[in-house]
Amino acid sequence: MKFKGNRLFIIILSLFVCLSGLVYTATDSAGNLCAPNVCTDCHRFSLCGSQELVYLRQIDWDTEKHGLNSGDVAVVLYIHANTPPELSPRLVLGGALYCTDCHEYHDASTPNAYLLKNNVNNIAVEVPIPRFDYDLCSFSSVTGNKAMGWFCRTCHKDDAHNPMTPTAFNMWQQAHHYLRGGADYPYNRTRCYNCHTTSAGGTPINCECCHFHGSMTTDYGTSYPCYLDSYICRTPYDRRTF
Repeated sequence: MKFKGNRLFIIILSLFVCLSGLVYTATDSAGNLCAPNVCTDCHRFSLCGSQELVYLRQIDWDTEKHGLNSGDVAVVLYIHANTPPELSPRLVLGGALYCTDCHEYHDASTPNAYLLKNNVNNIAVEVPIPRFDYDLCSFSSVTGNKAMGWFCRTCHKDDAHNPMTPTAFNMWQQAHHYLRGGADYPYNRTRCYNCHTTSAGGTPINCECCHFHGSMTTDYGTSYPCYLDSYICRTPYDRRTF
């Protein structure tokens, strides 16, 4: 009788886990594994009572720039001759990505942290993407500060796409400081020391200090470099940065 009771408990628990969406595989109409409504069944919640685990960061696809929220006009996306036809409609303002446009499904092989793909938009990611170290938000270390930029440039145009700076790979001055594609560039070119070193060629803080799922520029409160400072940040001050 005890065995039957335990077996019944296991069956009920298994059904609950599967039906709750915690463990199952699904595909969207294009055959992509793990569409946002599937991934966020787990990733919108703080499992185990902790939001500090990066791989369980809460994600609200309705407010994500890569999701259903509007992107910035100044962010120019890279649609090239080899862009997959099914991806190109999503690489435009108003287009929403699938989680698997950037991430592998669980248990897949990739050299990158966060299950990031090693080929996106038919462009290979040139360097391995390490797990983010929050110490890199300070200027005590700048190692790997723009590693994520090599991933982002598979879809976003960096300064190398500017005919005036064709060798500026993984440089983002145009996107951050200049009128490119619109008038909503986020940062004025003043008080550089808040986000750049005064040595090492003006190296910026780590990309992931600002760019991560769910981020807002005001997440750091008054400690954020341009907190409500019109000399540095252009409106809106609380813009979402991912």
